[in-house]
Amino acid sequence: MRTKPSEAEKSVGSLKSCPNLVHQTPVDKITVFPNLPETNAESDAVRAKTDVVFWKSKVAPRIRNDGTKTALLYVRLTHGGRTQWVNLNTANQGEAARRARNLWVACQSKGLTAALADFAPKDAPRAPAVVTLADYLAAARPIAAVRTTTLHAYESAIFRLVGAVRGIELKSLHRAVVATWREKVGRVRLDQITPATVRAYCAAEVANAARAGETAKDRRAHTLASDVRDAKALFSKAILRDLPKSVLLPPELPFASITAGATTRRFVPTIDPRTLYLAADALDADTRTAFDLLLVVGLRRGEADALTWQSLDLVAGSLTVGTTEFFRPKSKESHRTVPLPADLVARLRARHAAAPSAVCVLEGQPLKTTGKTYHYRAKAWDALTTWLKTQGITDRTPLHTLRKMSGSWVYSVAGLEAARRHLGHATVATTAASYLAGGAVVVDFAAPTMRS
Repeated sequence: MRTKPSEAEKSVGSLKSCPNLVHQTPVDKITVFPNLPETNAESDAVRAKTDVVFWKSKVAPRIRNDGTKTALLYVRLTHGGRTQWVNLNTANQGEAARRARNLWVACQSKGLTAALADFAPKDAPRAPAVVTLADYLAAARPIAAVRTTTLHAYESAIFRLVGAVRGIELKSLHRAVVATWREKVGRVRLDQITPATVRAYCAAEVANAARAGETAKDRRAHTLASDVRDAKALFSKAILRDLPKSVLLPPELPFASITAGATTRRFVPTIDPRTLYLAADALDADTRTAFDLLLVVGLRRGEADALTWQSLDLVAGSLTVGTTEFFRPKSKESHRTVPLPADLVARLRARHAAAPSAVCVLEGQPLKTTGKTYHYRAKAWDALTTWLKTQGITDRTPLHTLRKMSGSWVYSVAGLEAARRHLGHATVATTAASYLAGGAVVVDFAAPTMRS
């Protein structure tokens, strides 16, 4: 029969079963580690997560939809049944692990939502974004000192260029499709269009057109130069000077260092204007008046189209181009008074006497207030265009050819400055570059000379 253990045996047995003891020499001296809590799997996991080393294997870049990796590192946290990927705002693995550890510790005390709110880097706010094309145009429109139709042409040019450079294709001219396309192009930031990308696009376009021949190449280069010139006008010094300070521009403007190139072609007449003037006697009265306004007076088509009888002084024999409720001249220099020859005054008097209540000189639709675009109202333009082609004028813009003939004729009889004033150009350079037909002077050294 077993006897009860002695007190000494009880003491030794209890010591042997204690998990927090260690044996020392001699065997009978046993010491307990001070302040050591009981260990289990859960407490070990908590202790591991407070160590930065644990989190180094938990931070990694995210994989985008296209298969590429993000530059910054992320960590996935789960707390209270909620899982959240968190951008640690660094690409350094050690720093990312430290931030992940701190974020996890904060989650244990205040919850995931509060921890994430505190984690957001308030000391490094996101840099303001460069303005988009649409926002820039919205700020520039009230500042641009040009007529509405001119501004609309400038905007159309920059939308064509930006859309083409960014590969945003306009697939149809349907109104809804165009609106969607303009919205997409308008969202392009100005720093996404650089002079280098514009030059590369223009060079590729000209090279592609060259495959169809030199004529196609020159025509494409001319069109691109015109678009670049119009787009550059939206970044004029006057506009940039008065832009609101809130409009953030890129360090390099999209068209800053691009030379537009030649946008005009020197006029080469294919028919003598005097021959054309005599042949015009066969035209009806309204079409003949349209012809006279372009060839004799040198008006632009839009100037003639919106011309009212109030702008004519048939006593003094003059015509004034100026701003009205329905028309705004192209520039300040386009405001002008042009003297009229006697035969034209006589024809205009007869026209006015036949319809004294008419508002406009040319027959057609009623005048409309100026808007973004101008729709020609006179019915004479189609008939005149058809007739000019029968007379041998094969230019793409036969009506404008009459104005060029007019300027060249005035230049030949009165000089360059008179032609500039006649046409309403800002500088003689514009007049000389494309509107004047001239030739070299024959130098005959064999001819007799005057001697004093």
